[in-house]
Amino acid sequence: MKNIVIGALLASLLVACASGGPPAGDLGRRGQAANDPPPPMAVDSAPGASVEVDTLNADYSDNDPSSVSPTSAVDQEIAAQEAAEEIAAQEAAEEIAAQEAAEDAALLAAEEEAAQEAAEEIAAEDAALLAAEEEAARVAAEEEAARVAAEDAALLAAEQAAARLAAEEIAAQEAAEDAARLAAAHAAEVQSAALEATKAAEARAAEEAARLAAAHAAEVQSAALEAAKAAEARAAEEAARLAAAHAAEVQRAALEATKAAEAQAAADAAAAREAANAAVEREAANAAKVAAELDAAKAAAAQAAADAAAAREAANAAAEREAANAAKAAAELEAANAAAAQAAADAAAAREAANAAAAQEAANAAKVAAELEAANAAAAQAAADAAAAREATNVAVAQNAAKANAARDVARDAAKAAAAREADAEASLGAPSDLQAKRSIFYPIDIDAVPEQDKHTVQAHAKYLAGNQNRSVRLEGNADERGSSEYNLALGQRRADGVKKMLLLGGVKESQIESVSYGEEKPAATAHNEAAWSQNRRTDLNYKVK
Repeated sequence: MKNIVIGALLASLLVACASGGPPAGDLGRRGQAANDPPPPMAVDSAPGASVEVDTLNADYSDNDPSSVSPTSAVDQEIAAQEAAEEIAAQEAAEEIAAQEAAEDAALLAAEEEAAQEAAEEIAAEDAALLAAEEEAARVAAEEEAARVAAEDAALLAAEQAAARLAAEEIAAQEAAEDAARLAAAHAAEVQSAALEATKAAEARAAEEAARLAAAHAAEVQSAALEAAKAAEARAAEEAARLAAAHAAEVQRAALEATKAAEAQAAADAAAAREAANAAVEREAANAAKVAAELDAAKAAAAQAAADAAAAREAANAAAEREAANAAKAAAELEAANAAAAQAAADAAAAREAANAAAAQEAANAAKVAAELEAANAAAAQAAADAAAAREATNVAVAQNAAKANAARDVARDAAKAAAAREADAEASLGAPSDLQAKRSIFYPIDIDAVPEQDKHTVQAHAKYLAGNQNRSVRLEGNADERGSSEYNLALGQRRADGVKKMLLLGGVKESQIESVSYGEEKPAATAHNEAAWSQNRRTDLNYKVK
């Protein structure tokens, strides 16, 4: 403003000097100054500015002496001052316009830089999100592959067990059929031998009776002939009569002897038949016994077949469940892969859209400042919304983490309190401290027998329970999470029963023992690694008062 005032004063002085008149206060020469035409001149109204000043009276003419300009020096001075002020105002306006243009250019550059930074930040966030999604998909795929491998191993084991049971069933059935065939053949052989023995005994008895009767008849006949010859020597008639009488008696005796021999033979044959019948009855009893054993073998084979069929059905059901689970897991994996692919496509599309928007904004920044301002405002709003969303998410995550920590603390306190109560209860039972310190038996994988290093511990528990029959124990069999639920329940029960068998052998009464299985439902450690699984393959001994 100071330069403008100085320029105006200089312009007025230069106009006065050029007109040959006095300054504004010299009234004596104003008339002469008014009669002289003002020549054109250059007025420096401000540093760096040069303005051409023409005549102030457009109607003035050297060729027309009669025309007189009404413009006075004062008017010229005023006109010059107004021209200088106008020039100064124009320069001020140009300076303001230049300053506004510089500010607009700086603001535009800042907005472009902010837009570029926002685009880069969005691209970085998209890249991080994509990396996280890819990592999550990879971890999920690895976990799914591990689970599918475990399920395949379990299914293979179940199929092998089913095949083994089927082979055992077939072998048992074949053995039962062979035993039945052998027993039937043996019974037939025994019966045939008995019949043959009976027939042979009857034939031998008949032959012996006939031979004895013939021999006795021959002896009697020989004696009769000798008696007849002797009677002939003593007296013919008396001898003949006596011989005839004697012959008759001998004949009667022979007949009686024959009858006695026949009766003896009949008795021997009856005795032989009775012996044969007794042998037949014994063989029949043996055959009945063999038949009963055969029936028992058939019943056992049928029971084994039923058990094998039930085992096959259970294995088939387990295989079907495992197949359904595998199909479900495959479907979930496909859905996760599809979601990951969709998310990746969305992220790529978003990146492409952001890049295109950034390029479009960069190309049109000079022409569409208003649109850029609107976009920047929208971006700022979106950034504010995103920041608010991130803040809300962080708050929610913090709240959930706090809740989870509080829940874990509550669960931990409850577990500690339960353990303390259990310890107090066990301490009140009066059990020795070494037994209280060793109340869990741990197993290798898929093993249900008590390990050798833990047998002395079980024996110590058995000794204590046998000496304190008012105490009882609850055996809780457990397994790790690998394998089906049915398999783990059965494995846990076998482990508890194995400890129970050792306690019974150690003198503990069966009424003092209760054995249950929790399978994989009560893990001592919740991690998914061998260190945790080795703590979950166990049998716990929990004492109580009967």
